[in-house]
Amino acid sequence: MYIVNKELLNSLERNIYSILIKEIKQNDALSITDAASLCGCSPSKISKFVQKLGFRTYKEFLAFISGNASMVIADESERLNKFLENFNPEIVNQFAAYLKKFEKIILFGYGPSFIAGQYFEYKLRNLLDIPIWAVAHETSINDLLSKNNLVVIFSVTGQFKSFTELYENIISKNSKAAFILEEGQRDFLEMYDYTITLSNYQQNPDLLPHEKTRTTFFAFIEAVIKQLETVSLEK
Repeated sequence: MYIVNKELLNSLERNIYSILIKEIKQNDALSITDAASLCGCSPSKISKFVQKLGFRTYKEFLAFISGNASMVIADESERLNKFLENFNPEIVNQFAAYLKKFEKIILFGYGPSFIAGQYFEYKLRNLLDIPIWAVAHETSINDLLSKNNLVVIFSVTGQFKSFTELYENIISKNSKAAFILEEGQRDFLEMYDYTITLSNYQQNPDLLPHEKTRTTFFAFIEAVIKQLETVSLEK
């Protein structure tokens, strides 16, 4: 499980990020020394940069960005066991805290991913004293969207339909978009500011997006709800 939140980065770090994303597309074995040379900084700066993004090491960052950290596990029980073994509660905590920064939350997904949004809406309404809506159509987002809103977008593969127009509309309203993906997508990491990738373990590639399970979404949602409940009880 990984979170890439470019909102945490200063202008220099955003430039480093942009350079490395593009370079790793061409060279998935880019050394930290070469990365530093390309970015005009020291290897220690690269190490601090990837740690700020939430990666333990540059090697882990490189494997994730290049896609080399991903593997297909066709057996669903084995895949879910691997997902749970590598579950990162710190990302849950960060996302739970992030939700509380906004005046409205809109939850969106195509097809079966919308069901995950509906479930999250039901759970969140009992915990956050702000408007929360799950919607199945982009036009509904446009009708609801205003300043300082968060649109949470669930997508297993990120490939069913382009989110570019939707994202640009969200940003134009001075709001934010958070993508929750099961399978990592390098294009998302390059284009969007806030992306959570739930698993390195992909489902059977022969399945169409609507045929794939959403189990990891629900596991993540339950963990976020539990964290919000814990924080609420501590007050």
